[in-house]
Amino acid sequence: QELFINLKGTSFEAPTVRSLITTKLEVKMFSASKPDPKDPHQLDGKVRIEILSGRKLTDKAYIGTQSPYLVLKVGPHRMVTKVHNHGGLEPKWNQAFEFNVKGTENQVMAIEVRAKETFNDTTIGKRQVRLYDFWKKCPPKGGWWRIHSKQYIHKIRGEIYFRCRVNGKTYQQQNARRASAQIVSAPAAPPPPSVPKPKMIWEVALPEGVTVRTEPSLTGTKVSYDGKKCIVLPQGTLLDSSLIHKSYSKLKNGKFLATYWIRHGLGWSCCKYGHSQVMIPLSEFKIYEVIARTEISVRTMPGLGAPRSQNILHPGQVILGRQTESVKEAKGAVSTWILHGNGWSCAALGKENFMVQIMFRKAFQVVLKQGVTIRNKPSLKAKVIGELKHMQCAVSREIKQTQEGDKVAVWMRTRAGWSCLKLGNLVTMIPLGQGKAWWEVTAPALSLRCTPGVEGQKTKTVLKKHLCLVSRGLYPLPFEKAYWLKLLGGYSCFKLKQEELMRLKCGVEAWEVVNEAGLYIRSKPGGKKHILGFLPKGELILSRYMVKVLDDNFPPTIWVRHG
Repeated sequence: QELFINLKGTSFEAPTVRSLITTKLEVKMFSASKPDPKDPHQLDGKVRIEILSGRKLTDKAYIGTQSPYLVLKVGPHRMVTKVHNHGGLEPKWNQAFEFNVKGTENQVMAIEVRAKETFNDTTIGKRQVRLYDFWKKCPPKGGWWRIHSKQYIHKIRGEIYFRCRVNGKTYQQQNARRASAQIVSAPAAPPPPSVPKPKMIWEVALPEGVTVRTEPSLTGTKVSYDGKKCIVLPQGTLLDSSLIHKSYSKLKNGKFLATYWIRHGLGWSCCKYGHSQVMIPLSEFKIYEVIARTEISVRTMPGLGAPRSQNILHPGQVILGRQTESVKEAKGAVSTWILHGNGWSCAALGKENFMVQIMFRKAFQVVLKQGVTIRNKPSLKAKVIGELKHMQCAVSREIKQTQEGDKVAVWMRTRAGWSCLKLGNLVTMIPLGQGKAWWEVTAPALSLRCTPGVEGQKTKTVLKKHLCLVSRGLYPLPFEKAYWLKLLGGYSCFKLKQEELMRLKCGVEAWEVVNEAGLYIRSKPGGKKHILGFLPKGELILSRYMVKVLDDNFPPTIWVRHG
């Protein structure tokens, strides 16, 4: 191998290395000598570093999903972020640290990302950078910084999204120059990579299913595999989407109807038709629509005094809200801010609203065989205006608790009126299930009940710690501030108020092809035509759900849906 040594711009080959042995070489390391306070690259003042998120991290967890956190060290200062439980490869921290530095201190910043473990934490990746260089190279809106292995710098272990300010200014603001005829301004730096947008999980609630179209409109062409029979997503199908679009459709009477569409892997599907919800959002994100007549600004932090970004929200635009926060503004006014894919936007200021929530994720199913009445007020003495039959589903817009004699009643407001969810110990409606997942018990012991709820009858089965099981459905009970799982032998609580009793291990299942001849990939379960591909023996796939197909001429078959 050839050896090259760079010394003040001059390269020497291997034979001349011996002549360099007697030469005095001065190698400047970060910690070799004391820092010079007169050095212009030494910072002096207040430093603010914002740690937002990570991506493409190396998975260090042998079982389950890793829980990453980040450690920053600058001279005598040591800062640690919160642990994102089960954050996996894309954790979210959204934390900021402020500290003071002096020109006489060692200003080398050490970045280390670790995974929280039971006994000893594992290092995912690390990096060292001079604080001045970090401030200089960090874009105004933030940017991604790579971390590498402990032993090998060329092995990348992921990326972290940072923002940095010194004395309240970025490097570009501190060194901004006025426009001049003699000075040619440098081209603007490219914008930093956008933060990954959240994805919403949807479940088809319409019994007839929904169609897939090429455009977000009722006039769009329906998607089909063979050009004849259109694709229809049946009730219970799960879809993931990060884009929602609003459009208007003209009816036969000349009026226009507002429709909302989501973009998924097959195309566009309608999720809301007028006031009727065709699909139910299952994720924790909330869906908002801009009702202001003018454009709404997007800011980097919540508050009217925060700096604005280049993005704006137009009237009628639909967004996915990840987090809400209230801020006290001037003159005692309180503003509500929503964090979405591009930043923070103001949803309300005082009594004036700029956004409204348009879809609701709590869907309930009637379990009482006699059905449930619909009343105009949340009271048993109110007028009956309708009825929900057995096994019928309704989407909740508001939940209210009242006193009916010596019993406590919980009411749900739907589009048609008010219906009773629970009267004393009698449960009339339960939340709609949300699919299968793999869970691990973290509490010392959990009971198994016949019905979801603290007052449900207990069974003889006891779930011990570290027991792994598969859930059949997820049932949030807002009146108890608890979340319940439907299991094989009954129901068990996995979250009570803020206490976690179970942890989610995996939301998908892994399958291996064991058939000697392999398997065909088909466009729909049970179909004999429209072959899309082939899976050889030993191939591994990840499946979201299974479908059982019954045929009079053949035994029952079970199909898995994969990519």
